[in-house]
Amino acid sequence: MFNTISTNFVATAVDNPLDGVTPSLSVFGVQFEGATQLILGGIWALVVVLVAGAFLMNLGKWGVACRRGHSDDIAEGAEGAKRSGVALAAVASASVIIGGILTLTALAGA
Repeated sequence: MFNTISTNFVATAVDNPLDGVTPSLSVFGVQFEGATQLILGGIWALVVVLVAGAFLMNLGKWGVACRRGHSDDIAEGAEGAKRSGVALAAVASASVIIGGILTLTALAGA
């Protein structure tokens, strides 16, 4: 039964209805585009400040634990500094990461 179904099924190529369409905020007007960029820039800056603060706090915890000789706190501080450092690098390079993903999907024809 499945053999007859699979032989009768013929895959046809479907044209992409969104071929050549690119997203643009300018459709909604200059004021909307400017407000969107302003809001996203503010959120991004806030996240950078918060993650940088967490990174500095974790470095401080690590340094205090090293100075006092608490081995458990040293490992905890080092782990926190590593995680917040990676998070800081990711947040700081968010535009490059998102731009790369959009470029790859555009090249793939998605």
